[in-house]
Amino acid sequence: MKFEFFSDTENFAFKVDEPTQCSICFKVGIWFDAGMYPGQNDIDCICDSCLSSGALIELDIEPNDCAESDTEDSKTVTYKTPSLPCWQEHEWPFISGQYPVFERIASKEDFTDKQEFIEAYIPEDTDADFDWLWATLPNERLKNYKEAGNVSVYLFSLGKRKYWFFDCN
Repeated sequence: MKFEFFSDTENFAFKVDEPTQCSICFKVGIWFDAGMYPGQNDIDCICDSCLSSGALIELDIEPNDCAESDTEDSKTVTYKTPSLPCWQEHEWPFISGQYPVFERIASKEDFTDKQEFIEAYIPEDTDADFDWLWATLPNERLKNYKEAGNVSVYLFSLGKRKYWFFDCN
């Protein structure tokens, strides 16, 4: 299933390890691990269909946090999109009035050079040591989130432009 704001859920979304019942519809499969989704209720996992249909809205469970909260896109990111594969909680980026698409955990192959990497940084509260981060990036494209190291660069796209922020274990 395709998600509007999350490009590769098969490889970069947290999923349960073995076939499990969806906590909403009870279908068995390898679903999104929802055990850490914050909210008023707790569930173990959720299938693609239940997540994309907005089943978490009624349960007040938010896989993602957004700056804006009154638009259809913010509701889609907050309730109908798998959580980012981060160690810490991060607010979904909001750039020029739009939400970018999460593509993958980045490697050097995702950028033409170090300058493109630097220009794609989404400024946050933390200062970034670009030399160290560039040196830390894996040389080859990651196949899935399990190949990520203790420092991960989360790659987003909006139109033809790339954006990223980083997280440390």
